[in-house]
Amino acid sequence: MATKWKNKTVAKLITGLLILGLSLLIFAFSAFHNYMFGTFEKTDDFMSSYYNFRHYLALLKLNSPFNTDVKKLLVTDSDIHEFRYRYGNLEKQLANVRGQYKDVIAKAEENNDKDVVSYYKKVQKSKLKAIQKNFESDRHVIKQIRDERAKKMDEYDQSLAEERQQFNKLTKVFHYDFVNKRTGERMTNVRAADGQGTKVKTHFKKKFTAVSAYQYSGNENKIINRVLKLSADNYQGKIFVADNAPLNQLTGYKHYEFGKTTGFILLLLGLIMIATALFISVKRSIRSLADIEPVHQWYARIPIELRLIFFAVESYIFLCVLEMIKSQNYFGSYYFGVIGGIGFSGGFFSIMIGIIVAVSTLLYQLQWLAEMFRDPVKRRICWQNSIFMQTGIIFHEFLLAPFIVLKLFAAGTALFLLGLIAVGLSIQNEFALAMVVLIFAALPFMWFVLHRAAQLNRVVKQAEIVAAGGDLVEFPIQGKGMLGRLSHTMNEMQRGVRSSRNAQLKSERLKTELITNVSHDLRTPLTSIITYNDLLRKSDVSDEERQDYLAIIDRKAKRLKRLIDDLFDASKMASGAIELHKTKVNLNELLTQALAEYDEAMQQSKLNFRIKTPNEAVPVYVDGQKLWRVFDNLIGNILKYSLEGTRVYITIEIKNDEATATFKNVTKYELGDNVDELFERFKRGDASRHTEGSGLGLAIAKSIIDLHGGLFDLDLDGDLFKVMIRLPIA
Repeated sequence: MATKWKNKTVAKLITGLLILGLSLLIFAFSAFHNYMFGTFEKTDDFMSSYYNFRHYLALLKLNSPFNTDVKKLLVTDSDIHEFRYRYGNLEKQLANVRGQYKDVIAKAEENNDKDVVSYYKKVQKSKLKAIQKNFESDRHVIKQIRDERAKKMDEYDQSLAEERQQFNKLTKVFHYDFVNKRTGERMTNVRAADGQGTKVKTHFKKKFTAVSAYQYSGNENKIINRVLKLSADNYQGKIFVADNAPLNQLTGYKHYEFGKTTGFILLLLGLIMIATALFISVKRSIRSLADIEPVHQWYARIPIELRLIFFAVESYIFLCVLEMIKSQNYFGSYYFGVIGGIGFSGGFFSIMIGIIVAVSTLLYQLQWLAEMFRDPVKRRICWQNSIFMQTGIIFHEFLLAPFIVLKLFAAGTALFLLGLIAVGLSIQNEFALAMVVLIFAALPFMWFVLHRAAQLNRVVKQAEIVAAGGDLVEFPIQGKGMLGRLSHTMNEMQRGVRSSRNAQLKSERLKTELITNVSHDLRTPLTSIITYNDLLRKSDVSDEERQDYLAIIDRKAKRLKRLIDDLFDASKMASGAIELHKTKVNLNELLTQALAEYDEAMQQSKLNFRIKTPNEAVPVYVDGQKLWRVFDNLIGNILKYSLEGTRVYITIEIKNDEATATFKNVTKYELGDNVDELFERFKRGDASRHTEGSGLGLAIAKSIIDLHGGLFDLDLDGDLFKVMIRLPIA
């Protein structure tokens, strides 16, 4: 008991280590694959830094005009038109300016403040004059536009302080080398020492043959975006990262290193756990997971189709989740559609627990499915309980004569339709017609169905009484329909029950006789041995008497030994626990050898033997020693139980690819009518049991022939006793 408990504990330990190890491996490969087997340059964090650098490069270097350059930029007719009509046409702008100062001047005049009135009028006049000049002179407008552009770009340049700081930080990692395709001017942060003009070893490089320097500034001001667009040129060149670049200064590099270390640690732990589980399983010869018996029993009741569907669906969902985890190469949080975002710690442990549950269920399902497919008995039971098989059985039984299921289905459908018709007629206010349908159709049909159901119920109740051991009664056969056939079948079953009971009584009687015969046949020689042993102990026994007593004891001991050996052999034959060593044997030669053993006894007997065998060999595939014993038993019985002065016929012939050996003799004892009882253990032709036989010869002989797949048949016609043995020709 302790060993069994210990083995279960070890199996649970192996299962736990294997499941946890596989879960760690799967988690490491799904969540940390890109960290363990990829480079930092392939991570989202690095690419985000690269795209930021490229944006800052275009914004601050490739497309960053100075004020002097701004004033040289082209001013188009559309720019002039936009400037002039930015606040409306001439009349509208003049009206706006007059309206702007009207109230202020009027209020100053009311206050009799001439200086204020003079000032506002002067300002108003200046603005009106400027507006009019804008509509009169293109040159004036162009100058205004350029001044405005210079001012806005000044403000814009000052607003880029933070971007410039980020760019300067990224230039410690990223190098750029571009040439203006129009002017040939070079923009680079590559020093000569870094390899200008020579090849630099890199682990990241992007080449550009034609890239526009224009980048949307993010500023809503149209003037700034217009300037950036006008000043943008096309460049060609490259952005690269040298091998010795300080990648640790980039955002996410520490997370990458942490992910790589974590992934390899989890991978190593998983491999150690799996290796430990395999080592222990080999040492303890444990080849399967620790069984969860209640779950296994519940799972075994599920049809095979549902098991396979559930396994496939779970595997697909599991793989999809792993692919989703693999695509999220960051440690801040994990996002799942319905659940939403989960923090790193919560996400880490939630995913790990989910993987453990998935691996456990999938492994157990895989083991149970493999066990089912490997075991023919379980495979057959599983197939019989499958949905496909059960559906086929349902349809087969549905259409099986006498069509009980079909009739019940038709009866239920008919009752339903009649009720539906009656309800429909009632809804249509046809109550009289509805009553006619119910009284003359539905109710008689229902009475007929209930009557048949009551008859069926009576048959079932009587069957229960018979099954419980009650009195056997004949079931009344009513008609030739379903119930009539059922009653006839039940009557046939009762006849079988009677036969079984009679066979059981006969078996009990023969068992009692067996015990009696065994006791008698074993006690007789044992009593003689004890008696003569006591006589030998007396001192007045002569040497001649002592030798006679010892001879009797020896003969009785051999008799007792043979009885015990025959009983042991008969028991082994009956249980099938005997091994046959079959070879190709000539049945003629085997019979000749058996007859030769009894040659002297046959000469001394008053029997006339007639032996007839074919001239050619009769090959059979048998255990020669066991079949010789059959012949030995039959010939010995003939010598012991044949009537003196009669003939004995022993023949061998070939019929229909079978070798038939026949033994015929006339018995000296009356055997009765029941030939089958001669096969029972300790059943002897000599009912008074004065002969030397054990009563096991025929039983052993029949068992040997049965084990060879042959036929052992007895026939009794008055005193003529006939044994026929049939064996297939080799």
